[in-house]
Amino acid sequence: MSAIKRVTNTSEAEALAALLNGDTRTKPTVVVTVASGHSDPYADVERIAAEIGDLADLYLVTTGGHTWAFSNKMTPGTQVYGGAGRVYPIGLAWNVDLKQAPLRFAWNKSEGKKLTGQLIDDALDMAAAAGLFDSARTASTRERRAGTVRSIMSERALVDLDGGDMASIPPQLAQAGVPIEHVLAPGMHVDGVLEKKSRWLDIRESRPTAEEALKTYAAGDVVPAQVRSVLAGSADLRLHPDVTVEVFRSDVTGDPDDDLQALLTPGEVVLARIVATGPKWRLSLREVREHDTAREALSLYAGGPPWLDPDAPPPAIVEHVETVPERLAPEPAESMPEAAAEPAPAAPPRPAIPTPAMMPRRKGEPVRALRPPPAPAPEPVPEKEPAPAKKAAVQSMSLQVTAIKAEKAHLEAELAELRDQVSGLRNERVQFAKDLARAARQVETRDAELARMRSQLRRAKQRTAPTDVAPPVFADRERGFRHLVEAAWARRIPVGEQPTRPLPQFAIGERFLDSVDALEGIALDKIADVVMEVLTGLAEQSTGRELHQLRTSAGGNAAPQSRPDGAVCYRVSMQIHTPSARRLHFWKCPDGTIELSRVVVHDDMEP
Repeated sequence: MSAIKRVTNTSEAEALAALLNGDTRTKPTVVVTVASGHSDPYADVERIAAEIGDLADLYLVTTGGHTWAFSNKMTPGTQVYGGAGRVYPIGLAWNVDLKQAPLRFAWNKSEGKKLTGQLIDDALDMAAAAGLFDSARTASTRERRAGTVRSIMSERALVDLDGGDMASIPPQLAQAGVPIEHVLAPGMHVDGVLEKKSRWLDIRESRPTAEEALKTYAAGDVVPAQVRSVLAGSADLRLHPDVTVEVFRSDVTGDPDDDLQALLTPGEVVLARIVATGPKWRLSLREVREHDTAREALSLYAGGPPWLDPDAPPPAIVEHVETVPERLAPEPAESMPEAAAEPAPAAPPRPAIPTPAMMPRRKGEPVRALRPPPAPAPEPVPEKEPAPAKKAAVQSMSLQVTAIKAEKAHLEAELAELRDQVSGLRNERVQFAKDLARAARQVETRDAELARMRSQLRRAKQRTAPTDVAPPVFADRERGFRHLVEAAWARRIPVGEQPTRPLPQFAIGERFLDSVDALEGIALDKIADVVMEVLTGLAEQSTGRELHQLRTSAGGNAAPQSRPDGAVCYRVSMQIHTPSARRLHFWKCPDGTIELSRVVVHDDMEP
């Protein structure tokens, strides 16, 4: 458990700022603050300390004037105060790129749970990026354990370990950057290294490599991919968290003037057709049609859920804003017991009580030493006329009193004016804070709408892609279908691969074209695509095609359907996970020639 270091005065605040801006830190640093008028933070620092363990340092900055001392020593935009929190990674790059140390807000105690989770995740992400989990792997507090995932809650997977105790798996110890519910599922068996103090189970060693996971993908498959980043003419898509594929404008749209930033949103899940497999993957969004059936995204662990959901709404992209609302400002100057941003104007000195030393003296008269005033004596009988010296002293003091009164009245007028100005500025700040919060909500809403519009625009362009010439029309049905098959081959097989993956000659059975005309629910070019995959061998490499021999009965040992000439009937899926999913039947002749037999619905088992 990490120790909670409290920052309660100016020297401690300045020391914390010096530590953050220095080069001696070997761990991330979590800084939690207390809001003005509160004695406890919104975030649960005890939970933060328990979960980050010895992977990060934790500081709690109490409310007071020393928050200004900390802020004044930090680069603008990197401060934290007013109940917010921030995690500072190792190094100083966060001074330039503020996104590396995001500011996390909470407006009240009810939002403290969210703030707590964000700070823990930030700290664990930074610790994982710095390799701190791996460097502690050999510590005596760790042991290898296995168990079963019980449930997913609070962005953690809870695990029943073999032996009766429990552990938890944060995303950073399964697959960093992917929500834990897209990595693990209840009932999965997991094994890894248990950190005894924090009860974390690190299962990363048991995760299949990206190369192993992607072996199930084949050229021609339509698969989900996540948009990582977008430029005007290119974008990076992720097939796997560790595999990024660059696509260009021509892979997304047929319009050379399109800006991909108007069609794709970072974080969005899109469907792409695999043009070429690894190690040099190629993807195309233009080749995806509305009727195509996509494969599920990869599972990152055996038996786990798909890591991407194509049906998830596009994310809203909110720009990183470091402006702090009024309620999160540092402690106001009035309550600062120590350092302040600017010293308050000094109060006018209190007029001194007249003493004998203040009396005017005659020219040449020696200065008399100050003595304690004598004990009161009986008041003498006043003279008829005051002595000249006494008269002059009275006149001098009267002038001083008048001047002090005038100065006091002037200062009181200035003070009243300044108070009015401060009051007005405070009201403006409150209004500015409200306007900022309202604008932030509007930006978030507009970003979500923009992301949806980008997705809709891209799909509309795919459905209505401009063509220079009208598609050819053939009076001969067979010739027209052969043209579609050859067009699919030319479109989907890269030019460099066409010599090694040629389109062979094939036969079309007597009943094939009639079955195509009679079958509903699937487009003709989709059928041509699948035929092309069968002819070029792509269907054999794609698990989604489910290529197998058509047997005489449902029995596992039943003989395959065959003809007297030795041809064997095969069946391949053109659709999956849809009612009456369509299938293609074809004959494979002894000389290797493919003869197309029929297209049918799922329950039709006739060759």
